[in-house]
Amino acid sequence: MADTATPRPAERPCVAVAYSGGLDSTALLWLTARQGVLLGVSVVALHVHHGLMPEADAWVAHAQATVERLASEGLPVRLVVHRLDGTPAVGDSVEAWARRGRYAALAAMAREAGASLVLVAHHADDQAETVLLQALRGAGPAGLAAMPMRWEADGLSWARPWLQHPRAQLRAAMQASGLAWVDDASNENPRFARSRLRQNVMPALVAAFPQAVHVLGDVARHAAQARALADEVATDDLARCRTADGGLAYRDWRALPPARRANALRAWLAQQLVAGVPVALVERVLAEWVGQGGRWPAAGGWLLSQKGVMRMLPSLVAK
Repeated sequence: MADTATPRPAERPCVAVAYSGGLDSTALLWLTARQGVLLGVSVVALHVHHGLMPEADAWVAHAQATVERLASEGLPVRLVVHRLDGTPAVGDSVEAWARRGRYAALAAMAREAGASLVLVAHHADDQAETVLLQALRGAGPAGLAAMPMRWEADGLSWARPWLQHPRAQLRAAMQASGLAWVDDASNENPRFARSRLRQNVMPALVAAFPQAVHVLGDVARHAAQARALADEVATDDLARCRTADGGLAYRDWRALPPARRANALRAWLAQQLVAGVPVALVERVLAEWVGQGGRWPAAGGWLLSQKGVMRMLPSLVAK
């Protein structure tokens, strides 16, 4: 990790901006820096070098040039760059690997820079795309809730201030700034589902239904409310269904109404399976568990039912 600008002024609070050099994050950095002057807040631009594209080194140079220009205009900005190590494992999604590494690096850089808030430049069009992708994957409320506007993680506050604003507003801000940005060619690669959706589906959808982006944002907000309610109900139900060692007691679980039974099972499985809860696994357990013996393969082990209690045994290797 390398800080490529001046030291952080100790007397000023600091806000971090996830800055890729693209249009969205450049607009966010420019407007955040302008507000920083008014509020007496310093701004640190966090740039992650993923090492996946041949242009990555040039993007770092572009980021440095942009930050130097902003600083020359009296805007309190500095740049921190981190290069990810390693490559995706065999079978791992490049997008998922990059996302995990990016957020871990952003958190580490923000803490080191003294920032307590990290701003991310996702906007309403990104949210609409995410809702559609999740719907096409058969997601429930948790998936359809898409991206939260605010959340807490890694000891930091995170926010997406653009999430209810369309991409067109960001482009207008960039035109007003006079700043240049870089284009990531991977955003147009049809290998990625989001790229196919963005290029082939969203333009036709918006042409036919001009309010589509706004409405899909509403879907995400409604799903987030439903997810929050389901989480609250599951917390109460699991308090009655969970054994002292964390297992799921069949008798108490089975006494729940069907919808709450499925909801509690998903919540319990989410505590056991780090990689997420497959819909097929939930449906299979709901259909097959009768309280006696039984086992079901899961990521990293087995779900095992003995004497009316289900437990996760991660030491067994599922085949």
